Amino acid sequence: MGIFDRLRKTGRDITIEQLKQEPYEQKYFEECRLIWKTYVPRAGQSEVLQGELLREIEKLREEAQGNGNRNWDGDFSCFCDFIRETLCSQPIYGAQEKIQIELIMRFLKDCGEYSERFSSGKIPDDEVDIERIAYVRDNLYDRIADAVGKMQAEHPEPILYEKKPGIRR
Repeated sequence: MGIFDRLRKTGRDITIEQLKQEPYEQKYFEECRLIWKTYVPRAGQSEVLQGELLREIEKLREEAQGNGNRNWDGDFSCFCDFIRETLCSQPIYGAQEKIQIELIMRFLKDCGEYSERFSSGKIPDDEVDIERIAYVRDNLYDRIADAVGKMQAEHPEPILYEKKPGIRR
């Protein structure tokens, strides 16, 4: 039985539509600021897991908000999968937190890949769903950044990260 089944059986279903509508205020802002200042390099990947996770979610936010996902490519899809898989494998998050991470990261990836299909002409202008191109509100990105901040609070020591070859973003 998967985590989604367990959550449904407890009667606490949550959808991405609900998460999109909920305002969110970060609880681990100071931890995120510490990660950013300490572990995120000016360019390229971090050598620390907490730094790389935060760098990647901020790259996703920047691409959606600043570019409308027009530059979406495999690196961004890889970021979505990496963040989702890494955070959901951590024992510090409860079932509901993992469901939220899963929903958010799958949704952000879907938006980016939809934008990529539109940009490449696979979706005609007259058929595009503008709401699916890029999610630009902060609340979902802040939830994921907060999950990274919580990881930092629970594990203040840096977790070494092996850089992925071929990532150019």
